[in-house]
Amino acid sequence: MNQNLSPETAVIVEFLAQCLLFDELSPEDLENCARNTKVSYFPVKHRFQPDKDGEGLYVLRSGVVDIFDGRGTLLQRVEEGEGFRLKGSRDGSEDSVLRVVEDCLVYRLPEEFYQYLCGHHRQFDRFFEVQASLRLRRAEDHPDAATLLMQPVRDWMSTTLLQVDPQSSIQVVAQQMSDKRVSSALVVESEKLVGIVTDRDLRSRCVAPGLSGALPIHHVMTADPSTVSPAQSLFDCVVMMTRYGIHHLPVAEDGCALGIVTASDISLAREEDPVFFVQRLSRQSDIAGLSLQQKRLPRLFQHWANTGIPANHISHLSNMVSETVTRRLIELAIQKLGPAPVEFCWLSFGSQARGEQLLGGDQDNGLLIADNASDEDMQWFSQLADFVCDGLDACGYIYCPGDVMAKTTEWRQTLSSWMRIVDRWMENPTPDAVMRVSIFFDLRAIWGPDQLARKLQKHMLGHTQRNSIFLAALARNVLQTSPPLGILRRFVVERNGEYRDQLNLKKRGALPVIELVRLRALANGIGAVSTVDRLRELGARKVMVSSDVESLQDAFALISRLRIDLQAKQLAAGEEVNNYCDPRMLSKLSKVNLRDAFKIVHDAQASIRLSYLQGLD
Repeated sequence: MNQNLSPETAVIVEFLAQCLLFDELSPEDLENCARNTKVSYFPVKHRFQPDKDGEGLYVLRSGVVDIFDGRGTLLQRVEEGEGFRLKGSRDGSEDSVLRVVEDCLVYRLPEEFYQYLCGHHRQFDRFFEVQASLRLRRAEDHPDAATLLMQPVRDWMSTTLLQVDPQSSIQVVAQQMSDKRVSSALVVESEKLVGIVTDRDLRSRCVAPGLSGALPIHHVMTADPSTVSPAQSLFDCVVMMTRYGIHHLPVAEDGCALGIVTASDISLAREEDPVFFVQRLSRQSDIAGLSLQQKRLPRLFQHWANTGIPANHISHLSNMVSETVTRRLIELAIQKLGPAPVEFCWLSFGSQARGEQLLGGDQDNGLLIADNASDEDMQWFSQLADFVCDGLDACGYIYCPGDVMAKTTEWRQTLSSWMRIVDRWMENPTPDAVMRVSIFFDLRAIWGPDQLARKLQKHMLGHTQRNSIFLAALARNVLQTSPPLGILRRFVVERNGEYRDQLNLKKRGALPVIELVRLRALANGIGAVSTVDRLRELGARKVMVSSDVESLQDAFALISRLRIDLQAKQLAAGEEVNNYCDPRMLSKLSKVNLRDAFKIVHDAQASIRLSYLQGLD
């Protein structure tokens, strides 16, 4: 640390260096942040207002701030070391209410300096925009379950209860607690809850003062304990536990015990909040830590599915996790290898690039490197790619069977080289070339300067609109996979093998939609990458009529929802995640809806044949 810093500035530097995102900054940038930091104190109940408190990035040195939507629903809790951005009403932030719930000492980086940080360190802008968009989606789509802490207690309470009589001896109750491996017992008389005794009660009220274990348990219990109802939220539990300094809270209705919530239940709930989960990922210091944290993703995915979050939001959340893992691996690689010799972009392809990633997928990625890279520089990028791809595999994103990965030389190229390769693919659209360029058109940079990726994408789109031969080849590829719907609207299932009598919701359901929408987007020079965004743009440009756009959106959403529900059930059953669905296991309504979705996709494919293959076959 610079010895010339004032003591006040040095304290800020030391604190920020331990905070998320700031811990990635160089010592010089940290010192610059500290010099631009304004220190303020805000008491309980203070409501933040940009015009009075100042716009910018707020980092809590101490205290707690809650963020609510306009209806008063808690969207996010911000604690020590965490931050939030306060913007003016021109950005629409008046819909959010930020209120101090514990006295706060705050470090504020003014808006101008925050924008400077965003311009030089893209992770700041991305992180806080993701937080804001998550809060918005929660508020719009799930006002009664904005965060995991707003879930009803009934979803988290333990119903495996030890209930004892008030006259049972202390020794007997202690033995029962030990045998059942529980940390509390509920004291019940005439089926009504009259008390609770915990491990701590036995230590402090019995063992420490030397009471006889033969005494009745009512001598050491907490009588008339505080309770919550099953319909109250976990947040209500947090408030009550904090207020009374307790770690066990009975759940009761009409005086009868139904369950119990513990402090560990609350901790588990918070760890499954997606923003908190991503924060934990971004703080891991090695691949082993990332891999261990990723083992919690299946449970988190199950929660998203079971609480009814829309399919496109679940895929965005899954993407947010995989991108965070990838970025953290790149950061760890740079720490190991040293700074990159030239500018580069880490590219994602396929479902990750489209923001449609679920569980069980492999990795599809590449490296886009600035043209001034030397042969020696390319060796550095080879080591980077090996480290990141190996790390992704360790974190559950398995190696691509087709070697579409940056660790293979073919998918690790300079900008000029990528342009020449794409030219060759499109000028000679063999089946292999069409497959590869189809992968490449679903492209997004998740690390590095966006302008490199934009140059490549612009070059590719410049080819598509005027290349009827390539579009025809792409159309043939689109029509190779049709929805599994046969005569009389019967499902066409696998006839043999491991997945006999099942159908692949990804390959035969989602993929045909993705491919036909991609084709229409490329034919019209649309740069959007996600399927939903491409459909919206096709509708906005009047390339497709609004009814067709809405029908395909609905079909894609339904198929995605069924894939998500399928994977959640597979996880719950301890099975390996895949996309194969036995239609006999679907409800009658789901079968009808799925048939309708497949019919919509079938009709859209017929339109592709008329538009791009008429007169060529």
